[in-house]
Amino acid sequence: MSTPVHLDLVRTLDEQNISTSIAYEAAHTGAVLVLDGEPFRLPDGRLDRARLLAQVRTSLARVPEFSLRLMMSPLGITTPAWVPVAGFDPALQVTFDDEDAELTDDTLRSLAGFGGPVLPIDRPLWDIRFTSLSSGEIALGSRMHHVVGDGQWGFSVIQRVTSAEPSAPDPSVGFDVPGRAPRTSLAVPVHALRAFLRAHPIGADAWREYWRKPFLKRVKRLAGRNARFAREYWIRRRGLRAVFLPPTHLSVFEVPASPAARQAARLRGSLNDLLVAAAMSAVDDDDRGVDVLVPVSHRRGGAGGDVRNHVSMVRAHGEPGADLAARVASVRAIVRAVVKGEEVQAAAGRLVGYATLMPLAEHPVWFGDALVRHVAIIPAGDPRSEISVFATVYAETLSVTVISRLELDVDRMAAAVAAGLTGAARTAGERSQTAEEAAA
Repeated sequence: MSTPVHLDLVRTLDEQNISTSIAYEAAHTGAVLVLDGEPFRLPDGRLDRARLLAQVRTSLARVPEFSLRLMMSPLGITTPAWVPVAGFDPALQVTFDDEDAELTDDTLRSLAGFGGPVLPIDRPLWDIRFTSLSSGEIALGSRMHHVVGDGQWGFSVIQRVTSAEPSAPDPSVGFDVPGRAPRTSLAVPVHALRAFLRAHPIGADAWREYWRKPFLKRVKRLAGRNARFAREYWIRRRGLRAVFLPPTHLSVFEVPASPAARQAARLRGSLNDLLVAAAMSAVDDDDRGVDVLVPVSHRRGGAGGDVRNHVSMVRAHGEPGADLAARVASVRAIVRAVVKGEEVQAAAGRLVGYATLMPLAEHPVWFGDALVRHVAIIPAGDPRSEISVFATVYAETLSVTVISRLELDVDRMAAAVAAGLTGAARTAGERSQTAEEAAA
């Protein structure tokens, strides 16, 4: 019996992440897991590469999506499709560095695998880098492209490659590759047509569904796919990469999660609301107010549970001169309204970036039999932003990454965000009360 062909079309919105070389490079995400080093070191202290590779195979067997690559549709008739890689070997996606490195803000990106070429688009869009740390620990750094999945899906990958209990790697584990790739890319539009007709078997329904989207928009999308060479020429000719991908730097810090959650509750918001409000307060104010993009998932009630990217951006607004409590209330009101499907007033402040929080695990997890001690995330975003903030809760710790353009003071911004999370940033009411007490 022949192996069935597997095709999974990329959604139109996700295709934007690979539409140009600029969009493609900007959509790389990263993560660094700091592991207990002893289980994966040889007696002489070097990395035990064979054991690490065995654990990679054991862990990635739970992520069959990582054995897929993109196949382009001929003439851009449809979006690209995910297809299996014949004879997939994860070892080809893994590199090692036995030279001890420090874990700092300056080295975090290189530990995750950044600094070299972008991920090759004709291979699975992820890679892993193991680095020996001077502390004796091991950094498991990884890159993944946003077209593979959004942040929530990416966190599901971390949860699948780790486990709640320690376990030794199993070198005999194989990959359950979902079918085989078609012999030719001509199968991509054929598959798309078949899937469309299966979803709309009645001719009238299929006709209405097809014309539900403007025909001119479809034509423009098709033309855009076939004009990529012209866009790339224009990008090179005008030097647009330097404009849209300016250099950035980051700062990562950790604070206890429980006190931060209590601080959020005291201000009558969620921890995510507090994080967004703290990001607003970390930049210079504006007489129009400050706006921050907030990702909102649409996976509630099972909706979109099988979709890798199912997130929309909400523009939260903070009034000029507002204190932290007022900004928490504003963020909470806007996000709640969007979740309920209610109309929200368009924000009119200065858009400074985005902020979000995603919980990873309530208890410590293990990569094989090595304890994961710390987690740091390097999110994808617009490098032109003044500030991008990504936080995750791991065990009892809130790990926060703050990114800004190179000419801005990222350490000051990170300190301001930390102050908001820990309660060091006082509200206007608290400042007034303190002043009254001092006057008395």
